[in-house]
Amino acid sequence: MASPSEQIIVVNAQGERVDLDKLMDAYGDSDRVLANDEVGKVLYVGDLDLYALSPLPIGGFIAQKMTELSTSRFSTHLIRRQIGAVVLSVTADTVFLVREDEIIKKVRAEDLRKGMALATGEKVFS
Repeated sequence: MASPSEQIIVVNAQGERVDLDKLMDAYGDSDRVLANDEVGKVLYVGDLDLYALSPLPIGGFIAQKMTELSTSRFSTHLIRRQIGAVVLSVTADTVFLVREDEIIKKVRAEDLRKGMALATGEKVFS
């Protein structure tokens, strides 16, 4: 499943992908919450051995250990995009990582076009 929110790809120490929504739900009301206000929510995840995968310009990813995970609550225009088998409701300014040949670039949700492939391998259908 595609991960909006700057298209962050998070993996655990075993290299398995982590569902950010489930993680935020699981720890959203715990002592891990560093901030929870009208702007958004910030969780401390430094001791959970989570890594954010950042794309390299030549292809591939580099893993960077995460200490915080945040979500925002800004109300903006929502659009729907079908990525793989999932239809997502995302803000128009949500950024996705798209692979073109061996290059990975950032593309806003409103600029995603049918046939594009995300860095995760999922295809955009609408």
